[in-house]
Amino acid sequence: MSVRQDAEHDSYDVVVVGSGLGGLTAAALLAHWGRRVLVVERHDRIGGYAHAFARRRHRFDSAVHLIAGGPPVTVGNPGIVPVLLDLLGVADRLEFHRLDPFYRAVFPDFQLDVPAGPGFLDAHVERFPAERVGLRRMQRLSTLLTREVQRLPADLPTSELLESSFPLLHRYRQATVSDVLDEHLRDPRLKAALTALWPYLGVPPSAVAFDMWAPMLTTYLEFGVYYCAGSFQRLVDALGASVTEHGGEVMVRTTVRRILVERDRVTGVVLDNGQRVTAPVVVSNADPLQTCEELVGTANVDGGYLGRLRSMRCSLSAAVLYLATDMDLDKEGMAHETFMFDSWDHDATYAGILGGAVPALTVSVPTLSDPSLTRDGLHLVTAVALLPYDAVTSWRHNKPTYERLIMDRLEELVPGIGRRTILAEGGTPRTMERYTLNLRGAIYGWEHTPDQSTTDRLPHRTPIEGLYLSGHWTQPGGGVLSVISSGVQTAEILTGASVLERPRPVPFFASLAG
Repeated sequence: MSVRQDAEHDSYDVVVVGSGLGGLTAAALLAHWGRRVLVVERHDRIGGYAHAFARRRHRFDSAVHLIAGGPPVTVGNPGIVPVLLDLLGVADRLEFHRLDPFYRAVFPDFQLDVPAGPGFLDAHVERFPAERVGLRRMQRLSTLLTREVQRLPADLPTSELLESSFPLLHRYRQATVSDVLDEHLRDPRLKAALTALWPYLGVPPSAVAFDMWAPMLTTYLEFGVYYCAGSFQRLVDALGASVTEHGGEVMVRTTVRRILVERDRVTGVVLDNGQRVTAPVVVSNADPLQTCEELVGTANVDGGYLGRLRSMRCSLSAAVLYLATDMDLDKEGMAHETFMFDSWDHDATYAGILGGAVPALTVSVPTLSDPSLTRDGLHLVTAVALLPYDAVTSWRHNKPTYERLIMDRLEELVPGIGRRTILAEGGTPRTMERYTLNLRGAIYGWEHTPDQSTTDRLPHRTPIEGLYLSGHWTQPGGGVLSVISSGVQTAEILTGASVLERPRPVPFFASLAG
């Protein structure tokens, strides 16, 4: 990565603003397909929410805990990640550790270890045998709907979502997870257990779009669940290296001050040092409202488009506690990923979150699969509490309060861990906002509700010719695999090439012809 005062050139084919996984994936593919690419990142390292940081030689992932798929496969559908890494020539630089169980769900007087693959259904059937038929129908429906989502052309308008081509998407486009569960299942505890993953999408089953939840769950089950050895910064760095090895440039500690627009088309950017860089295409990995209001300027943005951005709802943010402990968490029987809830009622949990409480926690222990992240046999723990950005008036003053609240919840899961903590550091929604500039510290872009999912989520193209969006604000949505897929879609739109089919690249901007 380059910490230069100026970009090496004054002209590029594409400038990518921000280096989250969505922007970085697009940049790596565009460079691979022969475009001269400049990536501009304001932080001191690339990766956005996927970056890692060190404290006393302990290496923490800031937000990403696992990924669907990773290592190469020789049979069946490998998923987008191994195909992408192989295409870019960086697959051999990464090692992925398979996680088993996938996660642990903890409710009052109930605990369930959930494997990926066929064992997922079996684990739930074993605890809720009377619901076997309904569970199988649910899984089959989720799989079939996921197939339709995977066939969706990028940026397809909702008006063109034909029932004949996408019958399940057409039927369930406005359905929540609860709507569909109620069609097939009766036991409220099973419904709660089956949807324990909802914190990964930021809204409870009664609000989360079924066409977001089903693909998320299905891809985890089909491709397996993995941790990237050495932290997910390794994945990020591999993508960044692919950019530079294919002739691109990655600048850190540099900010895009302005995106230049003339006669409704992009002409380049101005960096914070005043350097003007010309480019016919800018891909923004930043939040779209900031992109349009601050970087482009409202005078250059269609009023209807700007109104749509201002009307969309952000996802929740989070408070996080990162800690190192000398407690033997392997001996304690901890899982890599645990979702713990105060209540079986996810709506009550969500109401508590909106009120600023901590009724649920997502706990990750990456050292169970990768001890090299720390030293002296310690374990690292990341505990995440979803919270709204405006839960308090001042996060600076309330940060210690939430660190204690999270530690208290963690003590319920692992009694005595507080006394055995060697290091602890907290982050708040303000931290999320400060490091990423995401609107209201949103961790999933827009809220994953039916009116903001699939074809109703922002397309990559904007009304300004040459300005594109990539990342969790756009289709297909938030979450690691979706964000990577967003970057793939952006690059494919711009080139006409395809990651999965791998045809010969076509002339630049060919996808805009006609």
